[in-house]
Amino acid sequence: MSSHRPSPAHAAPCLAAPRLSPIASAVLGLTVAFAALPVLAQTSPQADPFVLPAATVVAERDSAPAKAEKVSGGALGERKAVDTPFSVVAATSEEIQDRMAQTASDVFRYDPAVSVLGDNARTENSYFAVRGMRIDMLNGIKVDGQNFVSWNADLPLELFDQVELLKGLSGFMYGFGTPGGIINYVVKRPTDEPLRQLSLGYQANNVWSEKIDLGGRFGVDGRIGYRLNAVNEQGNTAEPNVHLRRQAFSLATDFRVTPDLTWTADVMYWKRKTKGTLFGMQFDSSLPIPDASKVSRRIAQPFSYQDTETISAGTGFDYRINDRWTASLKYRFARQERDNGDSFLSVTDAAGNFTDTLYKWKSAYYYQAYDAMVQGKFETGGIRHGIVAGIGYQSQVKVNDAGVGSNGVALGTNNLYNPTLLPNLSLGLQSVPFRDYKITQKSIYFSDTVQFTDRFSVLAGLRYTDFNQSSFAPSAQTTSSYGARPVSPTVALMYKTDASSTAYVSYVESLEQGGSADVTNANYPTVYGPLKSKQYEVGYKTDRREWGANIALFRVDRGYEYTNSANIFVQNGTQRFTGLDTSGWVRIARDVRLMGGVLLLNAKATGIDDPTVNGKRIFATPRYTVGGRIEYDTPLLPGLTLAAGAKITGDMAVDAVNNQSVPSYTTADLSARYLTRVAGKTVTLRAAVNNVFDKRYWTTSYGGFVLPGASRTFLANATVQF
Repeated sequence: MSSHRPSPAHAAPCLAAPRLSPIASAVLGLTVAFAALPVLAQTSPQADPFVLPAATVVAERDSAPAKAEKVSGGALGERKAVDTPFSVVAATSEEIQDRMAQTASDVFRYDPAVSVLGDNARTENSYFAVRGMRIDMLNGIKVDGQNFVSWNADLPLELFDQVELLKGLSGFMYGFGTPGGIINYVVKRPTDEPLRQLSLGYQANNVWSEKIDLGGRFGVDGRIGYRLNAVNEQGNTAEPNVHLRRQAFSLATDFRVTPDLTWTADVMYWKRKTKGTLFGMQFDSSLPIPDASKVSRRIAQPFSYQDTETISAGTGFDYRINDRWTASLKYRFARQERDNGDSFLSVTDAAGNFTDTLYKWKSAYYYQAYDAMVQGKFETGGIRHGIVAGIGYQSQVKVNDAGVGSNGVALGTNNLYNPTLLPNLSLGLQSVPFRDYKITQKSIYFSDTVQFTDRFSVLAGLRYTDFNQSSFAPSAQTTSSYGARPVSPTVALMYKTDASSTAYVSYVESLEQGGSADVTNANYPTVYGPLKSKQYEVGYKTDRREWGANIALFRVDRGYEYTNSANIFVQNGTQRFTGLDTSGWVRIARDVRLMGGVLLLNAKATGIDDPTVNGKRIFATPRYTVGGRIEYDTPLLPGLTLAAGAKITGDMAVDAVNNQSVPSYTTADLSARYLTRVAGKTVTLRAAVNNVFDKRYWTTSYGGFVLPGASRTFLANATVQF
């Protein structure tokens, strides 16, 4: 048989980047600069005179929903979700785009374990509870596994490649944090192939957005990589009197120093300004919560506002020691500044009359984190070991405001059913910043996953934490100090029923940062020490081509913090959460996928000194949630996918005494996605209607607070790959 060698390739000319509409002058300059980066030469071999017989390739459309290959496990390292002895879910940036998600609440909208507590359509930010326990905005948010501030400020999803939710306790994996879970945002990193993506979007009432995503590699052998993202969004939202302006920017780079050593660095910045925001609502304890459908949508004043600004920078090294061992070192800094003047409404009678107090605050959070980790595998006498060991340090500093006006400005009285415009009596805040508190954590952790057979393994891990918290007065005097040195263990038994499935039993202990009295409490600003939690979980998970499932039976015992009948924030007794968390997906026809699940939850207070609270249901915990979504790839128009989803959330107690409650509610959503090519470019068109029936409902959190749910909202965007 003769052979033929193609002639040398010819370098293709470098094409200029298309002209784009400016997002902002600074962003445009950076965009053009990166779009013009050199591209690697492409090869084009000459025609081969030998013609091979025609071949027919038959491919079946992959019906499985897009999913993350691996998830981060903090001190457990990266693993496939099905191989972890905990409940964990993740969504890739592609899934996030297709769901038209704007916040983490949207990402996990149909997960039954997730219940929305606040939505940033009108309130300060979106946040949610997992299995009835609120995500900790100071310790429960991570970026690339490191602690990250998110106090009343949503992280822009456009800057992240994956968002992961670990349900339950995280003491061993991440250190201090509430037992509800951990949200980990994975930074978008340089792409091996050139990426040029532009998106234009619209959101009712009149919000327009422009987004760009650029990535690639250049230099000798493509050793230098970059990823740039920029976002601009502005306009009047579907909520009356609510105006939004949001900007975000990120740049991530890496340098492959050697084939085994990679240096990474990134910087991120975002700013969000809203007007017409609502801090919260509280009804007199003698009053029932009224029908949400009868309350006006214009209860907040149009001059109230919530502004947040965040900057973060991180760097690190990843080193492949050999085929079995790797090491990493990373550092991250984050600063968030918050300036808000939004309303707190206190409803005083059954007629719906309320007082409107505008609370003005300026505050800032400063975070730093250092982490070093080693991962490896070895065998001893036929028993395989998977080792993860590391050390970490993190600090958290809050700068608060002791200025005039920080305790609120009374705007006057108003009515829930017939509100009027109140005069803006705010005289401005004379800012007097001071260091409110400082928290440091030093930790050492070690885990070993012992593989006794191909099916049976045991995970055992310990984390030692040196925790210190000091609070300060405006005079810089130390008002309180607390230290703890807990050892947080975790142990799990895992059995692979087959290559795609795992049955497990796990036990975890954790500590969380103690809470503090709110400005509306009689004992403000009292701060409490850490709370201890324990979690027991039995579960089964499987991930197959045609279907997947996750089933977990759990119990969590957690210290209780609540506001008592005397309006004093206290720390007393135990919260016990017992439940069944189930979710899954299945292909019910060639082009139809069904996803959904059910959470059954029993959350009670035990061991409480106050008889009016002991034995009562924990506030802001639904007895059940049911979520589901169906997707249909229409064969009549290839590239078009239609989807519909719904979520049922059970009724919830508003306060610890259970005097008040908000009823159950159901929301439904519709969406469509169309993938096509225009002028040789890949174009994706998306549209969605959230809360399609415009259901009016209440959410509740923080013990005694209620908030209105989001109105019906229409969204649309177009994304082009160029």
